[in-house]
Amino acid sequence: MALTISELNAVSQKYFDKTLKQVVYEDSPLYVRLKQKDKVKISGGSQIQFPVRYRKYGRADAVGPRQQISFEEKSTRTGGVLDYKYYEVDTMLQWDERIKNAGAGRIVDLVKDKLAELKDDMYDRFATDLFTTNDNGLGISPLSQVVDATVSYAGIATTDATAWKSTESAETTLTLYSGTNSLAYMVAQATFGKEAPDIHITTKDLQNKFESLIATNIRYEDVDMANAGFRNVTFRGAPVIGDAHCPSTKWYGLDTNNLELVVHKDYDTELTPWQELTVVGFPNAIVRVMTWAGNLKCTNRKTQFKFTALVYTN
Repeated sequence: MALTISELNAVSQKYFDKTLKQVVYEDSPLYVRLKQKDKVKISGGSQIQFPVRYRKYGRADAVGPRQQISFEEKSTRTGGVLDYKYYEVDTMLQWDERIKNAGAGRIVDLVKDKLAELKDDMYDRFATDLFTTNDNGLGISPLSQVVDATVSYAGIATTDATAWKSTESAETTLTLYSGTNSLAYMVAQATFGKEAPDIHITTKDLQNKFESLIATNIRYEDVDMANAGFRNVTFRGAPVIGDAHCPSTKWYGLDTNNLELVVHKDYDTELTPWQELTVVGFPNAIVRVMTWAGNLKCTNRKTQFKFTALVYTN
């Protein structure tokens, strides 16, 4: 006979739930990088708020030993505010599925597959919304908005904080060192002291293009990312990784020290128990729901850059 709902919940909690929550972020190179650097942060409250230093203080100077100083205050900070974004995915076991898969082994296998599908679907949505604005307008702040020279982010317009905006280029041909739109130039534009891009995310085609341009005997690999399953070749110490979800022509140079995936403490891929659906018109069907709330936070846009029009065949 089919397992009861309490037995299904016991099996799920013992064997599947912990693994399900652990792996949602682990198929995306950027999310993995953020986890490696402890940049997936649990937060609370009704909004995500953070300070932004948007211009240089510029008060330090050499002075004479008896020079009178004119004291004054210069505003250099503003506040970024992000709303939480909410995600939901659900899976059902229908009445006929419970009948056809009667028996502990078969129903457990079906439950395992249903939960794997739930995880895969949530990951695919996270990975897609990371790069492009969700069609319904309700998704997280994508990289296309965060890393930009003109688009507002976290309630701050680039016209109000010109020193905080990202560098971007519409160059169509990837070159490593030659010219003001080369990869080296873009990295330099996004480097301020020790703060600089530490990972490059692009398409798989453009990753291959990059590898074809570097000398065959200079192929250093970022070991941490390679151990996480992402083969890569570095450029000035930062891994270059192709992501299947990255839109064509795009290349992002990202400073993950200034990026965080902020997750609400009560909704970090939280799972409900299996619940009966008879009262809503589906006799003997059961459902489980995963929910998540959070957003992508960037405290320094100027250490991020992007190419928007690269053609890998050029």
